[in-house]
Amino acid sequence: MIKNSILLSLIVFSLLVSSCSNLIYYSEEIHKDLNKNNIELKKVQFYNSHKIIIKRHLTKDEIQIAEGTIIFENGQYYEEIIIPKNTKGIAVSHGSEYLKIAFEIGENKNLRFSLNDNEQYQISANSWDNDFGCVVYDSTKYFIIPKSSNTVLLVNKEYTSNYEKTRRILEGRSVE
Repeated sequence: MIKNSILLSLIVFSLLVSSCSNLIYYSEEIHKDLNKNNIELKKVQFYNSHKIIIKRHLTKDEIQIAEGTIIFENGQYYEEIIIPKNTKGIAVSHGSEYLKIAFEIGENKNLRFSLNDNEQYQISANSWDNDFGCVVYDSTKYFIIPKSSNTVLLVNKEYTSNYEKTRRILEGRSVE
């Protein structure tokens, strides 16, 4: 019985590790390839490369209506929203150099990812102050904590290569 549960645990662990290892950075090159092959961004499954934490200061009146985790820190109350690493997200809108990704259902519950110098889509903010990025999430002002500022978008390697599966490469014919 114990042997079976250990075996089952190992199988589940290896599936989790192998599924995560298929993730690659979503780059401008992949973005262009998807556009060229008429693949809609709404059909692409995105993931975040690092844990994202956004937080905001709460007044005493707001403490009861907050939806995230309430934190008491340095004599202040904060609401904290955590998006764990490799959380699934979908594109809800996009422009020439940005994507807005939603990790949960709801109006205005999305984060902006902009093209960076490495041609990857990195979390971005309306403004930055002391390494904290100011964003509007769910129509409320939050701050991206510094540890989350390097988060980029990932996609499944197998999914991005699906469009290549319709190609045929001919090997040629030999004389009989």
